[in-house]
Amino acid sequence: MILRISIFLILFSSSYSFAQKDYALTIMDSLCSERYDGRGYVNNGDVRAADFIVRELKDIGLVPLEGREFEQHYTLNVNTFPGRMLVVIDQDTLKPGGNYLVNSMSGSAKGSWRIKEINPANVEEILSQPNAIKTINENGAIPVFNFVDLKDKELLSKLKDYALQSMQISPVVWIEKNKQMFSVGRAEAKFPMITINAEDFKGGSSIELDIENNYVKKHKTKNIIAYIPGKRKRKQIVFSAHYDHLGRMGSDAYFPGANDNASGVAMLLSLAKYYAENPPKYSIVFCFFSGEEAGLVGSRYFVNNPWLKLKRIKFVLNVDIMGGASKGITLVNGTVHKRAFNRFVKINEEKQYLPLIKKRGPTANSDHFFFSQMGVPAFFIYSMGTVSNYHDIYDTAANTPLNRFNEVQNLLIDFVGN
Repeated sequence: MILRISIFLILFSSSYSFAQKDYALTIMDSLCSERYDGRGYVNNGDVRAADFIVRELKDIGLVPLEGREFEQHYTLNVNTFPGRMLVVIDQDTLKPGGNYLVNSMSGSAKGSWRIKEINPANVEEILSQPNAIKTINENGAIPVFNFVDLKDKELLSKLKDYALQSMQISPVVWIEKNKQMFSVGRAEAKFPMITINAEDFKGGSSIELDIENNYVKKHKTKNIIAYIPGKRKRKQIVFSAHYDHLGRMGSDAYFPGANDNASGVAMLLSLAKYYAENPPKYSIVFCFFSGEEAGLVGSRYFVNNPWLKLKRIKFVLNVDIMGGASKGITLVNGTVHKRAFNRFVKINEEKQYLPLIKKRGPTANSDHFFFSQMGVPAFFIYSMGTVSNYHDIYDTAANTPLNRFNEVQNLLIDFVGN
């Protein structure tokens, strides 16, 4: 009989673990599909993704905080690229998102120009002239800054700043040899900057552009807040993750955001399923923030307009980039909350969940930050592994295996239970 029970428990534990990851993969696949437009600010992709999360929470059995709804509404200004996105050099049409990106502050531009390349050989001669960029543009050309072989990092930074300022005068092209990453713009320049991968720029004499931006004032978005009451209702553990991503860059390129951060949303929803079936000691609050990619806007709004008393929060566990923990996890604020960090390490040593738990100091790079600023204990937890796609069109569900997803979730559960 004891043997039968042991076998049953092993099989149950194994099937539950498979169910955790299978469910997470399904959530991630849904959120990364093209119907949510990269969960950004084109076609209200962020809002429709939030509605999807609310439906999941209701199916799981979670409820809003007392006297509230699931949705905390707010607005933000944001620069978007909803339509035309064309770059042709001579007769070569470049692929948006693959061969080039536009700077997130880019304005619109349509037309054909000659190329005036600025490089280490001629930079002093050209830029020493007064109103150099304006003169280039008035002569029917636009500047192409090509400094991929420049070793002087300080000078390179100054040249990039100069190119960014030139967006108020003319369309600008910047040739980049390092990995490119798209972002969300909160401001709008008069003209666009097109950043072309160095390997895709073969020179040329002419360039055609058709770039359409739309600066949206007071875009309506929302945080999603859900709740599981615990035995001690006056104290809460907060799990948080941002669900928004970068949206679209034209009609053909969108950014799925699997690792960043559909994986974190999947972790929260999987935890919600667990706690719905296993009532916790402390009440659990799940915060799904929008606006993270626009500068932590959603979490800042929540902390400034809290739906619960911040002093009653025992701990905030913010998960972002959960795509693959084959090498372990990092805890931002691990150097601050040493006892809590050591508790994570001790649990991991006992259970052998992950190869490594690494500590890191305070940073302002995810939604834990404003909680920390208000004195609320918080960790930002992200995975370490082989998943390297980030802020690009290749951060897809297919490229995000969720390695050791179950182990990370079980570690979080053990930490909260401990």
